[in-house]
Amino acid sequence: MIPVDGRPACADLIRTVHRLATAKGIPWIAVHLEAPKRFRYSHAAEERLAEHLRLVERLGGEVVQLQPSGLRAAPDFLALAKERRVSTILLARSGRPRWLNRLMGSLLEDLVHDSRNIEIRVIPVDAEAPGTWSSGAEHPDLRRMGTAIFAVSLATIAGVLLRHFIDLPDLFVMLYMLCITAVAARYGRWAGFLASVLSVVALDFFFISPRFTMAVHDLRHVGTFTVMLGVGWVVANLAEHIRAQTRMALERERHTGVLFRLSAVLAEGGSREVIQERVETHLLGELGAPVLILLADAKGDLQARTTAAVRLNAEESAVAQWAMERGAPSGRGTQNLPGSRALFLPMQGMERPVGIFAWFGDDAGTTVDSDRRSLLVASATQVSLALERARLAEERTEARIRAEHEHLRSTLLSSVSHDLRTPLGTITGATTTLLDPGPEASPDDQRTLLTTIHQEAVRLQRLVNNLLDLTRLESGQVHVSKEWIPVEEVVGSALSRLEDQLQDRALTVQLPEAWIPLDPVLFEQVLLNLLDNALKFSAPGTPLEIRGWITDARACLIVADRGPGIPEGEEERIFDKLFRGQRTAKTPGAGLGLAICRGIIQAHGGTIRAAARPGGGTEFIIELPIEGRPPELP
Repeated sequence: MIPVDGRPACADLIRTVHRLATAKGIPWIAVHLEAPKRFRYSHAAEERLAEHLRLVERLGGEVVQLQPSGLRAAPDFLALAKERRVSTILLARSGRPRWLNRLMGSLLEDLVHDSRNIEIRVIPVDAEAPGTWSSGAEHPDLRRMGTAIFAVSLATIAGVLLRHFIDLPDLFVMLYMLCITAVAARYGRWAGFLASVLSVVALDFFFISPRFTMAVHDLRHVGTFTVMLGVGWVVANLAEHIRAQTRMALERERHTGVLFRLSAVLAEGGSREVIQERVETHLLGELGAPVLILLADAKGDLQARTTAAVRLNAEESAVAQWAMERGAPSGRGTQNLPGSRALFLPMQGMERPVGIFAWFGDDAGTTVDSDRRSLLVASATQVSLALERARLAEERTEARIRAEHEHLRSTLLSSVSHDLRTPLGTITGATTTLLDPGPEASPDDQRTLLTTIHQEAVRLQRLVNNLLDLTRLESGQVHVSKEWIPVEEVVGSALSRLEDQLQDRALTVQLPEAWIPLDPVLFEQVLLNLLDNALKFSAPGTPLEIRGWITDARACLIVADRGPGIPEGEEERIFDKLFRGQRTAKTPGAGLGLAICRGIIQAHGGTIRAAARPGGGTEFIIELPIEGRPPELP
């Protein structure tokens, strides 16, 4: 494992470690110790850092982003090494003297001091180019230097005014120390150091005898000046570290806030297309630049997509496809088409690529700094997980629908085959007897057999019609042709078709003399199914009842029987396809009639429901809307 930064010597370290790891056949890790760009790296160092990270990826190393939790990076570095079971840490030899490293601190010295079971090796590399590495301090700023001079001037004026009341040198020293601390905390290290130098000069000139000269007669004052300079430098450095940590904390807080709000957006769920549009809109406001989410199909090809803010050209589309196929970033700030206006980050799923996360910056061709890149990678990871969950949910839904269809098909085949086999067996037996009647056959026997054949043929016809009607209802091919029909006419037509089955039943019909708008063919099918259902599920000889009325622009019709009734909780389920209740499981039937009734009534804009009948039995209540006025009779 090696640390990666923006120093020129780091490139030689990366190549050296790559050769050593390749020779031993072991993996290697490059760790980037993150810090906000504006107070950690110079622009040139930031450019080199991006080149070094690309070099690690090109040579097959693993890049790990690490944010130190304190002023020293060594504890976090060693914790990561122990977590990844690293055996050797390699570092480049620093160009600074060793005494200066110990005084100011360095990663090498800290690792050597704190490491236990991990080997630390120092690799000699070429010397660093002078003036190209920013040590972490801010460069002097003339405006800040002017502010430091102004602050020291104010402290001097305040001291001169206080001298008329309290002539105590220690008080002036404390006043200047307060000024140094305030300037360093607010404006940085160099401004604080300048304030300490100016404070020493002002203290000697205005408040140390002989006044208004730079002469020092008492050697104790020389010690005071030395301590002030030293304390001022220490305070300036501590203040700079505090400012750096504050900025880093604010940067982390901003990143955390962006990721938290993004997770809230992703938690809303939805299909992949919905997540795609929602993320693009949200991140446009969060990142201040357009984001394009490109989804991959089952074959691994990116689906073409354009938005109001972004349109990919052919070259950028090819780079995005390359990034997804290779699983490596491409485009802006990378080795592949670095001049592109977009950075393409692959989003990997558990089984196959999910797509591409494309970020479009403001200035094409500029390097993407490490902080922004880490935020984009984290955002892409969250979006990838959300899209993966959405894809798995869609596949699970499709699998469930296929399983339900398969179960429905199996149940339908089982039910229909039984219902077809019974009448076909009866017809076959009757026709066989008719073909070979025997010497004792009489004309009455032949008529009985022919009647049986006719009844079973009608039963088969009804079953086939139910299957065809159900198919038409599910495919949306049923077209309701409403016309004004007397309610007595459509009910009478249905009763006439079931005249033979109703011979042993007491039938009560109470209908209003009214016209209602409906499709007579479809509504007659509803009545036939309801009456057939009442005949099958009620004992022979029990009465049936049909009654209706008109109220509040709605027509109501009830078909009632005195059967065993519907068990509690099955009032709605009996209208499902192929559902057979507990009390009707042994009764012949495919469970299609009531489903067809509900489909036809809903196509009319009405409702149908089942309820327990007072005194025992079941009643089916139909309600149809009455729109318009019936035609006037001549």
